[in-house]
Amino acid sequence: MNTLICSFDCLHDNRILCYCADFASHTLHIDTQNEDGEKVSICFSGLFAHWFENMIRDNILFGMDEISVDGFFELYKELLDRTISYGFPACCSLQELKERMNQEKIRVFVIDASLGLCGFVLAQEVEIQCQSLLLK
Repeated sequence: MNTLICSFDCLHDNRILCYCADFASHTLHIDTQNEDGEKVSICFSGLFAHWFENMIRDNILFGMDEISVDGFFELYKELLDRTISYGFPACCSLQELKERMNQEKIRVFVIDASLGLCGFVLAQEVEIQCQSLLLK
């Protein structure tokens, strides 16, 4: 199954400076810095859930990809099987979660690490901001 929708190549080798989830406004903001020292911000809106692991002081991104909802359920099957009964990423069954993600147009962004932080973000939109470009 080809699950890849889009790759955000401009994030390769960026160092994560900080991240902040604002649950009241349903946003997640990640500040990074590229190899040229330019600050690059990743702003997720319509935040549904996120899951990160391996957070360390010097996190370096390998990249970020958007994948399909079906790909998400295939890739994270074991995690979802363990966590859905505890309300993550939502208080419902896996089938209801899939239906809800499709209805609410929740997109899946997978963050891969060269070092440290990796995981996924479930959100409706993403915007990448830096001095030289703006991606949506």
